[in-house]
Amino acid sequence: MLNILLDRVALRATETAQTAAIGLGAGICLMVGSVFLAVAAWLFLLTLTTALTACLIMGGLFFGIGLVMIAAMGIRSRHLQRKRAAEMLRLEAERRAMGATGIEGIIGIVVALINGFNAGRNTKI
Repeated sequence: MLNILLDRVALRATETAQTAAIGLGAGICLMVGSVFLAVAAWLFLLTLTTALTACLIMGGLFFGIGLVMIAAMGIRSRHLQRKRAAEMLRLEAERRAMGATGIEGIIGIVVALINGFNAGRNTKI
């Protein structure tokens, strides 16, 4: 049982680290893109040159990549949530299929014993 818990914690930590890495990359791209777009807008106000076109293309490229990465992060998050929910349902079904074990089994036996005593006491011969 402890191994299952440790495996789930390790899996969750890996997923979180991967999500954080994607988010960091998206944030960096958005910041770089914003800088390029700001410089491009500033240059556009000053003059129309090829440097402006290059800044607009680079800024749009980085900004677009950042938006795509954020969308991918959201899609991945929803996928992982569905995957975890399915895993929890599978584990719950597996636990129920195994029957009562441990303290649940002992409680079930004690309850059955008490019910048997009560049934025997209530019978009239």
